[in-house]
Amino acid sequence: MAKRRKKNTGGRFALGMAVYALAFILFLAIGLRIFWVYIDNFEKSQPSHAIDRYIQSFDSEHIRTLSADFVSSLDSTLQSQEDAYQEIEALFKDLRYSKQSAESTEEHLVYAILAGDRYLGSMTLDATGETGDDSWRVTSESFDFSDLISEQSFVVPAEWAVSCNGNILGDAYITEKGIHYPAMEDAYNYGFALPTLVRYELGNYIGSPEIRVVDADGNAAEIQNDPTAYTLTDRCTSEQRERLEDFTNRFLPLYIAFMSNTNHNAYDNYARVHPYLLPGSDLETRFYSAIAGQTYSHSQGDYLHDVVVHGVFDLGGGTFLIDVDYKVDTTGNAGTIENEAGMLIVAEDRGSEGMFAKELFIK
Repeated sequence: MAKRRKKNTGGRFALGMAVYALAFILFLAIGLRIFWVYIDNFEKSQPSHAIDRYIQSFDSEHIRTLSADFVSSLDSTLQSQEDAYQEIEALFKDLRYSKQSAESTEEHLVYAILAGDRYLGSMTLDATGETGDDSWRVTSESFDFSDLISEQSFVVPAEWAVSCNGNILGDAYITEKGIHYPAMEDAYNYGFALPTLVRYELGNYIGSPEIRVVDADGNAAEIQNDPTAYTLTDRCTSEQRERLEDFTNRFLPLYIAFMSNTNHNAYDNYARVHPYLLPGSDLETRFYSAIAGQTYSHSQGDYLHDVVVHGVFDLGGGTFLIDVDYKVDTTGNAGTIENEAGMLIVAEDRGSEGMFAKELFIK
């Protein structure tokens, strides 16, 4: 009896599954393609896409055309036009925008254009009724760069030179003269030709142009935010400075000894310091008048150290101003206490007669 051949149904099933899987993958691919096209079309139909595309189309020439009137109005002494254009072009690389809801409708949108927190202008977009890239069109733009303008004010010694963009800044930038050094406030009441500070005010520029400062001796200096940080500019020759420092180092210990009366002999202390006091000066009179009071007050010991002459200034006519700080260790019933002090000494140089203290101001 003949045997029956078994039908190969497994192969047909596998083939059917493969065709089904291929059809499913093809259907899925078509579906994903339709989905991504929809998503892409949706994104392109958003107003933000129209703004991004419009701003990205700005080249250097267009940016310069937009800002030409503004740049021409800036102070070219402080900043060249090319530097100003470069500052503005750099801002356009990182703009952001914010919808102005109060001014917008469904088919007419207004956006503020910002560089950081600074307002640069606005753009209006109108709906076109189309889809994709053409859904919105920028219909107007208006830029106002005035929010970029910077200004600053600072104080420097009157003898210093200030420059910006390679130009020396003259009186047109100085808004206040004759400002007193805070540490010397009392000294101005005595009629000496003392040095002063001046205030500069700069404006109508953008960015941060480099400001250079040179002191009276031609050395690079720094602008101080606090006027009290300025000390007197040394305007004396090395020989004059050496003589003034020597005078200070000899006068100060005698001054401290007189004021503290450590040896309980006020008249002797006065006799020691007297040769350094200008004859006939108010200072000489005040020292002599203080003798009686000094006999009733004294410490057990004073040690002068760390004497630092910060600067000397030639006031003219043989008169000099010495800016000096020092420390004194005072020993009393409560022990030894270190005190820091500062003084301005008005000294008069009488040549062969010597150097004399004409006035003292405690800082």
